[in-house]
Amino acid sequence: MSEIGPETIIQQSDDAISREISGKTVILTPSEGTIHELDELGCFIWGVCSEPISIEDITAKIVAEYNVEAEVAQRDTASFLAKLIDVGAVITQ
Repeated sequence: MSEIGPETIIQQSDDAISREISGKTVILTPSEGTIHELDELGCFIWGVCSEPISIEDITAKIVAEYNVEAEVAQRDTASFLAKLIDVGAVITQ
């Protein structure tokens, strides 16, 4: 799994194709040949990654939007994004 930290800047990969289907976001990563279905929070994170953004800023947006502690949001967001990096859905800058 990719190592990333709060200052890591990420954004959606140009290679990833996403569609909203029945209120969920589905991402196709052609390089990996995989399809990923995101839940509500995953959709939120995917949406804010449409432009370059730091994990720290994503965490702040999650804390403002959802009732979650910053430390938990930071850890879970980094873990989720590391998985998306590994399958080529998001890239670091």
